[in-house]
Amino acid sequence: MYQFVAKYLVLNKVFKFFEKVTLPSLIIGLIGFCFASYLALYVLPADAEQKEIYRILFVHVPSAILSELIYIFLAINGFIYLVWRTKISAIFLNAAISIGLIFTALVLVTGSIWGKPTWGTYWVWDARITSTFILLIQYVGLLALRSSFSSHQTADQILSIIAIIGAINIPIIKFSVDWWNTLHQNASITSSGSSIASEMLYALPIMLIALLFLSFAIFGRNIQFEILNRSSNTRMIKEVLNG
Repeated sequence: MYQFVAKYLVLNKVFKFFEKVTLPSLIIGLIGFCFASYLALYVLPADAEQKEIYRILFVHVPSAILSELIYIFLAINGFIYLVWRTKISAIFLNAAISIGLIFTALVLVTGSIWGKPTWGTYWVWDARITSTFILLIQYVGLLALRSSFSSHQTADQILSIIAIIGAINIPIIKFSVDWWNTLHQNASITSSGSSIASEMLYALPIMLIALLFLSFAIFGRNIQFEILNRSSNTRMIKEVLNG
């Protein structure tokens, strides 16, 4: 009984934390997104070669970064859950899947829109695009598996294993343009510098931070839903969370 109550006291703290920070995160994210969009659409100059279409990179690039980071987050939490059986790690894993799916879909859609005027085609099965599409399938598969089992414990174990195995795709996405000849261009921003002019670059980190805050807001709501949804004693957990 003590372990049962202690477990839900921990979940109570997590629930209350996200209850406090979700709305501020959403507001900050929306303000940042609007500001970055304004800079990208109306303040920054057009590119000399790609003209106006290059502006889509301010959504495409942050979405690509977040789609990969979120999957790494899934794999880490899956590993922690399998090794230490921490329930909160399983909850974190489940709560982040839909967010990663959204950003991966955004990467493919914006990349397709960007590709037509730049490369003359919406889609080509090169290494970068194919591996990103596989990442989308991975997210869809994880999301489908969540509701395929009546036992949360069984689902968490399988999701954790698949998330860890699927992480091999992340370095493939990252380094595919270096390992193989691809239509996709090499990274515009590296540790050695940027191929993007500095006066056209500053809106990118603002958009990335804004999307991080928006993701955190969605993640917080998903966490709260997962905590409430996972209780085997709904009455007791409500008493704990409201206590």
